Amino acid sequence: MNYKIAALLFGLCTWLGSCQKVDDFKNTLDALPQVNNEAKYAYKSSYIVGDTMVIIGRLQPNNGLKIQIGQAEAAIVGADTLHYRPNSSDSSQSVLDRIKVIIAENMGSGQNIPVRITSGGYHLNAASISIFSQFGSDSFEAALKVVNHAKMSDPANVFLHCVNGKGDLYFYEPATGTLKVVKKAGAIETLLTRTQLNNANFTLDNFVTGGVNPQGTKAWLSIKSKEDYLLIEADFESKSIKELNRSKAYKAPYTGDIKTLNLQVTTGIYPDTEGHVFLITPGFLYGWLYTASASVAIYDSNKGKLDYLFRSEASPMEIPGVNFEGINPIILPDDNIMYVPTTAGIKLYDLKSRVLLRSVNIPQESYGAIPKNYIGPFNRLKINFATPLGNPSKPDIAFGFLPKPNRKLVFLLYQYLDGQIIGSPGKNISSLVDGPKWIGFDFIEGRSYQYAKGAADIDGYNFEPYASPGKPSSIFSDEILNYDEAGHLYMTANGRKSIIKTAIR
Repeated sequence: MNYKIAALLFGLCTWLGSCQKVDDFKNTLDALPQVNNEAKYAYKSSYIVGDTMVIIGRLQPNNGLKIQIGQAEAAIVGADTLHYRPNSSDSSQSVLDRIKVIIAENMGSGQNIPVRITSGGYHLNAASISIFSQFGSDSFEAALKVVNHAKMSDPANVFLHCVNGKGDLYFYEPATGTLKVVKKAGAIETLLTRTQLNNANFTLDNFVTGGVNPQGTKAWLSIKSKEDYLLIEADFESKSIKELNRSKAYKAPYTGDIKTLNLQVTTGIYPDTEGHVFLITPGFLYGWLYTASASVAIYDSNKGKLDYLFRSEASPMEIPGVNFEGINPIILPDDNIMYVPTTAGIKLYDLKSRVLLRSVNIPQESYGAIPKNYIGPFNRLKINFATPLGNPSKPDIAFGFLPKPNRKLVFLLYQYLDGQIIGSPGKNISSLVDGPKWIGFDFIEGRSYQYAKGAADIDGYNFEPYASPGKPSSIFSDEILNYDEAGHLYMTANGRKSIIKTAIR
């Protein structure tokens, strides 16, 4: 036998076998589903139920393609191809599959929802996604209308802060000099009469602001009596009042025993269930009191002591606390949360530790474009807020900003959306975005959601102040005051001339 020929034949067979293995490996590799994760082609990381998800890669839709997202198989609603050039300098092109699927409710919700792609009998675990429902855990499954709740026509009434989820509304009535409550059922009761609110040491000449504890048993009131500013504690059960502080000027000392301080409380009082009372005090601008840029103090009614948690640039230098930027904080004491509206978003602080928990920026939709991205993750929103957000925002665009437990804010979006954004000034185009709409911000999940299905029916009512062609704005600001156990909202309307609430439409 010619050993040289045998060796040559053996080598040739070995080489041919290797080539076959290489070809087999290439064929196997080509058959594996692959997702293109380049920035230009990668699918988004978060979706809302009803969104279309576009997956690009080598997916072989004609080879038994299945896409499992979370707990359900996705419905493929579109499939085509696109040409792909790996490098701009590369003249060669390949073909990529582009598959469209609908994100459905039965896939699950939350973060890290798995995406599993199967084709040609092979499986690929692709990048996980986040899925959000259009609605939140506190949303209504029906549309809401607003109905008259209590008969009240004096816009000078001053409402006290009490967001306790019980539907009760507390207010001071200047015409009678009394402190009253609108019960959840709509009846109005007097809590303290004019005589009970005054004593031998002072008369209540001007009611500034106040707050009621969540139990509805006590209130803390900031009032003016002649030239003095007073902070008083009112007990609804004993029908008694107690003077806590009397000051003629806002100056040092600012902290310590409440009786020894020079204090002024100008825009907000927020009691909690444990006897702590959060107070909003003013700053100074060019030597004048400036209430918009404020400091946040905490008064411990159990110990009679006052200290400061937050300060602004306009705060007196002697006031301690963590610096913050923004105006008109929104406080929910028992949730230990303070929301601070800024020119581009909202900052979320832990009240007692004074730590910034989250900073959310929400860009506006570009001029001339109808806003559409107002439901979903914060980083995908584009809302035409009149900055700053929160209660300083124009009520024709966003009204309310009621804080609820679990770091949620509820508001009405697009009561009046000016038609100038599409070239028709003076026309309310809110209906073009299915508005107005009750919206919630969820700062735990980091997204917005619909508080109720469909558009909000607010026919017959306006939330002031806002101006539109032919309509002057009111000098009285409306506000959402409270909510009840079912989640219905209670608010003023028509420049504080009406008390209304939401109801199932």
